[in-house]
Amino acid sequence: MKKFKTIYKTFAVLSLSVIAVIGNTQAATVKVEVTNLFQEGGLALTPLWAGFHDGSFDSFNVGEQASSNVQALAEGGMLGGILEDFENQSSGVQGVITAPEGFPGAPVIEPGETTYAMFDINSGTSGYFSFLSMLIPTNDGFIGNDAPDAYSLFDMMGNFVGLDILVLGSQVWDSGTELNTGFGAPFLIGADGQPRQDENGVITQHAGLDVLDGGLPIIGGTTPAGYTIDALAADFTAAGFEVARIQISQVSAPATSLLLFVVLFIAFTRRICKSSC
Repeated sequence: MKKFKTIYKTFAVLSLSVIAVIGNTQAATVKVEVTNLFQEGGLALTPLWAGFHDGSFDSFNVGEQASSNVQALAEGGMLGGILEDFENQSSGVQGVITAPEGFPGAPVIEPGETTYAMFDINSGTSGYFSFLSMLIPTNDGFIGNDAPDAYSLFDMMGNFVGLDILVLGSQVWDSGTELNTGFGAPFLIGADGQPRQDENGVITQHAGLDVLDGGLPIIGGTTPAGYTIDALAADFTAAGFEVARIQISQVSAPATSLLLFVVLFIAFTRRICKSSC
């Protein structure tokens, strides 16, 4: 039985190592709930990109030129490039949160609307959260977090802590890629009357919905959903204006089958060893 004792001790040591590794990487199923806080007559949000990573995925930096993929998001709500960037640069988890009950044919998140999606994450490769969404109608206005490590979902011990992110009007960005003429702005009737115009600038805090001389007014304009953009409801430059809320809560902590196996094996082999070793 000496051989069995050696095997048991070796496996026990390995098992404790596995448990230590598992204990340091906590898994969780989370619910990401997105609410558009604009009042009736305000702006809509395009489907929101949600990315969970290790704190290193940086999609943009204020004061720098936007990448072509951030430009596509900021000008048209297109997320294909961002999804590809994340796939190439991160081993984390990502997805797109839509509002299927919203405007027919375009699952945008309209004023006052709430939607959600579920994700399986862990504290190792997907413990930080990033997001991106365009505000419509604008020429190139969007929301998202500049710093990749701004929002951590786990504490230093690996415990899930959740997030409640309130996006203010002062956190609406202008990608600096398209002049704010109103023309070319998605979700605005008449915006296709003239082509968009390049700006060749950098990402800055958005100055609001006033358009350049000769442009198509956004305030007072009509959306394909049938409502008119109201000056007060859409003025995200007002002090303390609340644009959106993103809440991330834990639904469950998935059981690790390997850990369960290790515990049962140790218990089983101890019983055998007591009786025959």
